[in-house]
Formats: sequence, C-alpha cells, structure tokens
Amino acid sequence: MARALGVVPLVALLVGCGATVTGTAVPVPDPTFPEPPARTAEVLLRDPASIDPCGQVEPADVAVFGEASIAPVESLDYCVLKVTTGGAVLDVVAGGLDRVQHEAVFDGPLVPYEELRIVEIRGGSGVQCQRGLVFPDLVALNVTVDNHSTEDVPAPLLCAVADVVVRAIADRVLAGDVERRRYAAKSLGPVHACRGLSDATVARLPGLAGSRAWPYPAGHQCRWSPDGTTTPPRVRVTYSVGTPTEPNGGNSKLEDIAGRPTVMSGLTTSSLVLCGAETTHVPFEDGLSELALVTVALPTGATVEDACAAVRVVAAEVWAGLPA
Repeated sequence: MARALGVVPLVALLVGCGATVTGTAVPVPDPTFPEPPARTAEVLLRDPASIDPCGQVEPADVAVFGEASIAPVESLDYCVLKVTTGGAVLDVVAGGLDRVQHEAVFDGPLVPYEELRIVEIRGGSGVQCQRGLVFPDLVALNVTVDNHSTEDVPAPLLCAVADVVVRAIADRVLAGDVERRRYAAKSLGPVHACRGLSDATVARLPGLAGSRAWPYPAGHQCRWSPDGTTTPPRVRVTYSVGTPTEPNGGNSKLEDIAGRPTVMSGLTTSSLVLCGAETTHVPFEDGLSELALVTVALPTGATVEDACAAVRVVAAEVWAGLPA
C-alpha cells in the first residue's frame, strides 16, 4: 500500500507537465469502507467462556418429535435436552466447542448454512447421530443425539433431531442471540484451564516430554499430548459443573492433595490406563458445584498406579492455582 500511495504525486506531476500517461485506470479501494470481518467463531461468539449452552437450545426446537425438557446442568460447555419420542428417551447434547487443524478431519461433506457450514460426523453407532456446526476459523460446535433407552429408534429419526437442533443453534448464533452466564466470585468459569499447568510439569510425566497444550475455545478444558491428538499418553485439565463424586472405597478413594479433599479414580480398558482426580470448588446453582478435574491416560502396559502417580503431580499444581 505504501508504494501505491507513493505513485500518486508522481503521476500528478507528470500530468501537470503535459506528459501522456498510458494504461488503464484502476480504482483505489476506499479505506473508509473496509471489508466486513469474516463471521468467525471469534466474531460471532466473542467470549466463548461466558456462553450459556442452554441458552442456545430450547425444548420448542424439538417439540415436533415429542415431549422435551432441559436436563440439569452437567457441564460449563454443553447442554443436555431430554426428548421423549415413541417411548424412548433421547439425550441431545449440544455445545462443546473444539478447534480442528484442517477440514480433512471431517469424513462427511460440509454443507453451507449461510456463512457457516454443517457437517455430518460419521462413525457413530445406530443409537447415535452427530452433527457439527463449523465456523470459518475451523471452530466446531458439536450436537450429538443418543438413544440410551431400551426402545428402538430408527437412525434417520436420531439424525432428524440432530439436524433440527444444529440449525436452530446456527440461527441463534448468526442472529447474535447468544445468552451468557454471570459467574460468581472465585468461579472457574472465566479461568483458562491451560494456565493451571506448566509445560515443564507435563514434561516430567511418563511419555509426555515435548508435549504442548491444546486449548479448547471456551477455555474450560486443556489437553497435552506429544502429537496433539487424544491418543495416550495425554493429560487433561477440565473445569466443569455437577454433583461431586462420592468415594466408594473401591475404585474411587478420598485423598488430600494440595490441602484440598480429592477423589481419585482409576480404571484400565483395552486401549488405555486412566486415572482422574476431582476436587469440589464453589457452589454453582440448583445444589450443584463447580468441579476441577485432571486426568492422565497412559498406553496399555502401564498400571493404574503409574497413571495416578502422574495425576497427583498434576493435581497438586492445578489445585494450588485455583481461585481462592
């Protein structure tokens, strides 16, 4: 732009001297009317940490399928609708922002929806259907419909519910109809989970040297892994809402970590070894509490004790940094 502006006095000087200027005139863009910014998640959602996911959906959105209601809050990041249809109760989970590195991660077509796109996320079973609302900056909002009941529901009906919900959310977002929470003092809501744990501490854990933080757009979750994926080994810090876990003396036990009562839970599956720690923070609403959770997943061959030893290191640092 500086070079283009520098040409103007020279052309004027040449014209003033009677010189002939050849070529085709090119209009100069008017800087007083810049191009509007792309309708990215950053533009449309502004402060994702403050969004109330249950303000993005309404029971009326799915009333055509049956009786619907909003379930008690169980996350800062997503909302659950219960839909009763044909004797089955469907769980519609809406929200949960993530950022993808490239469009190739979607194995379904991205269908334009005004400035946004909607993608069919494949790989679910016959009792689940999933859709993604994709913003231009590759932030994706997830909608999943699950049938956990014993009554059969045709897969096309599950997807019909998902399609209606994802479009209702898109319409509200595009219209600027985004409801927000007002967090209480000392709340975890405005706190970014990535800031609770240093890369240096992560590097001391089994198999996690060289890991970098992967922040989720709302900031209530952060993940560390060597390759940036969810494949073990990995560490996750999550700020959530719910009913605190009661230790049962079996696979969940009460410990003191950094001066805070902490419930430790571990398990082994065919694909990983997992240990988690949970501590209760401030009250939320409706008898619920804010919760801070850390998990460490290690590849098979490790032990639960290995994973829990790593969790204690992580929890000690995260707990010490919680708002006091």
